[in-house]
Amino acid sequence: MVLNMKRPVTPSTLESEARRYLEQHRGRRARPAAPPAAQAAERVLRPLAKRFGVGIEQLEQHWTEIVGARLARWCDPVSIQRQGSVQTLVIQARGPAGAVLQAESRRILERVKLYAGHRAPTRLKVVQGRLGGQDAPKSPGQLQVTPAFPQQPETLNRVKQVTDGVEKSTEARLLSALKRFDRSVQARRNRT
Repeated sequence: MVLNMKRPVTPSTLESEARRYLEQHRGRRARPAAPPAAQAAERVLRPLAKRFGVGIEQLEQHWTEIVGARLARWCDPVSIQRQGSVQTLVIQARGPAGAVLQAESRRILERVKLYAGHRAPTRLKVVQGRLGGQDAPKSPGQLQVTPAFPQQPETLNRVKQVTDGVEKSTEARLLSALKRFDRSVQARRNRT
């Protein structure tokens, strides 16, 4: 019979051995959490905003408050063009509202200056086009073609004789093609 000759380990010795092992094999301390990205971005962007002025994103967010609800329905800010010390605010107007916006340009620039401070754009450029909220037709099937002239055969023949081959601009050619398409559709419907 072999007896175990080892001495029983006392709890205090076991605890001290475990403590010593953990001190020797302990990993690195945990790193502190990263600061929020907004704070870091603000530290970088605040001096830039003071130096270069307000950006187009801020104007887009507050456009209704800057120019008023009536003008905001007719236009959207597109970009700010910088050439030397001159800054030009480019706005996109819906259709014929460009003339109204051009007439209101002094008032629009004054309101933008109140919002943006001394680094505000000093010129205004109005570009006509579709606004961001308006969707263009997605397919030719969604287009509504309405005849621009009466649907009598003698009128159709006279219009065809006058307009065919005269188109010089792309809009006129497109309009002529749509008229020819409309005439062919009407002719097919009349046959059946």
